Amino acid sequence: MNRIQLPEDEAAVIGAMIYDAALVDEVVQRIDAAEFTDAALRELFITLVDMRNASKPWGVTALVSELRAIGAHERIGAGTLAALSGAVASKNHATYHADRVRSAAMVKNLQDLGRRLSTISVEKMAARKQTPKDLLDTLDAEIMRLRQSDIAQAEVRNVGEVALEVCDSIDDSIEHGRVRGLRTGLTTIDAVNGGYQPGTLNVLTARPSNGKSVLGLQIATSIGRGFDYQLIEGHNNWFATQDPASTLFVSLEMTEEELAARSLADAAEVDGRRINTHKVTSEQREQLRRAAEEMNDSKAFLYQPIRATVAGIRAAARIHQRKHGLSCLIVDYLQLIDSDAGARDEKETYRVGRICRDMKSMALEFSIPVIVLSQLNRDAENKPPTLAQLADSGKIEQHADTVVAIHRLRGDSEEAQFIFLKWRNGMTPTRDVHFDRKFCRFVDPPEPEVEPHQEFVAYA
Repeated sequence: MNRIQLPEDEAAVIGAMIYDAALVDEVVQRIDAAEFTDAALRELFITLVDMRNASKPWGVTALVSELRAIGAHERIGAGTLAALSGAVASKNHATYHADRVRSAAMVKNLQDLGRRLSTISVEKMAARKQTPKDLLDTLDAEIMRLRQSDIAQAEVRNVGEVALEVCDSIDDSIEHGRVRGLRTGLTTIDAVNGGYQPGTLNVLTARPSNGKSVLGLQIATSIGRGFDYQLIEGHNNWFATQDPASTLFVSLEMTEEELAARSLADAAEVDGRRINTHKVTSEQREQLRRAAEEMNDSKAFLYQPIRATVAGIRAAARIHQRKHGLSCLIVDYLQLIDSDAGARDEKETYRVGRICRDMKSMALEFSIPVIVLSQLNRDAENKPPTLAQLADSGKIEQHADTVVAIHRLRGDSEEAQFIFLKWRNGMTPTRDVHFDRKFCRFVDPPEPEVEPHQEFVAYA
């Protein structure tokens, strides 16, 4: 009788798992059943994992009894079990063989993807009402799925080791004026959160025409330009510098020209209405030109696709990262992001939830803060916003690390508030802020004047 030939690495992994139950825990962090090409070994993998989870007795005899109990012994065959007897890997090599199984599965998945692409024709795409752009989105989503499946298992670490790293980060901030988060340049936000942190999904929300695009763009240009700020609020002699950082602002609502005009109004301090109507003086023209040249040296970038899916935004972010680096991604706005190809018919709530989940995944993948602008419902327009008024609020709140709402106090009034509806790592206060309509920006309120002590008034 000929000895059964099994895939070497797959057999080595199963042999190691049979040899030592503890190795099951190591292996399942690296591969899953779908990555086995041999059906019998795949079933043995599933059986061994189930036995481990149920804390059942271990060894060859226990495995054979389990296979008979579930009716899989004949299906797998004595020949397979006999072949495994010579394929037992040492404990030290179990993870090595598991990694090779994963690599082989990744190559096979890419080959399968290539074969599927090779069968596509213009006629088939037309029959499915697809465009080449849909195909690119599908391809990018598929590659992203493979990329995410290849992310290594997170390391288990001692809490004290991580705490020491936090202390090092604090020391670095104090001694060198550096912080881990990205500040916005607005103390009303930065004093609360200390800067947007890498790997976080952050939502800025407002009712229509209440300034969410203004705030998003202002944050993008401020980060791209860099600025000085008080390291500790109230300590005027403790200043630090946030260097210019590459920021990509994805606009699904406004044109690049509209956005640039708003940025010019802020940078040059020229009335935005004059810029839009081109009714500017000679002096203002010079101001605008100087501001535009300075903006040209910043690291704030605009991207205005005709339509965008999460896959398309991710692809643009990846290209931008290769060309310019990427420290922050801002998307205006959530409800205008299209479904990826293949998910066009899903319900709106599910669509928004999936988009938020994918945006959070993007923040983790690039290790940057992602800021997404979102629409508030018009309900109770004169009352302060709440999470319940956030369109599809449950799904957004579930995935967002922070949610900040802009509240304009009286219609066209320039009095406004930033309401911190959710802050996963801190408090949720309300901060007063001024909306400067003329220069298209939000401004921190002036610091209160300090009254002199009464006994010194005579010497003033």
